[in-house]
Amino acid sequence: AAEKKAAANKAAAKKAAAAAAAKKASADQAAAKKAAAAKKAIAKKKDALRNQPISEKKFKTVSEKRRDDKTRLLSVSVYLNTGKIVGLISVGVFAAAILVSAMTFIAR
Repeated sequence: AAEKKAAANKAAAKKAAAAAAAKKASADQAAAKKAAAAKKAIAKKKDALRNQPISEKKFKTVSEKRRDDKTRLLSVSVYLNTGKIVGLISVGVFAAAILVSAMTFIAR
């Protein structure tokens, strides 16, 4: 009777160990599935970021806005660099003064 009881206890222990091993294996499989799902989610995010179009200028210049609106038939913009203009005029005046003074010495 004691041998039967010991054998029954041994069998129960084997069943419990097998059940624990099966439970651990299923937990490992679940963890592996979660890890795989996390990797897939990360890969999807990376692909989504790669496939996004590169954002263009957010702000348009005044001329681009006008060009888009097309409310004007013709518009001309002229930008002057006043420093260069003043410099050229002063060189011209200086050269004219030298030429006039040379002509007066030659005429005498």
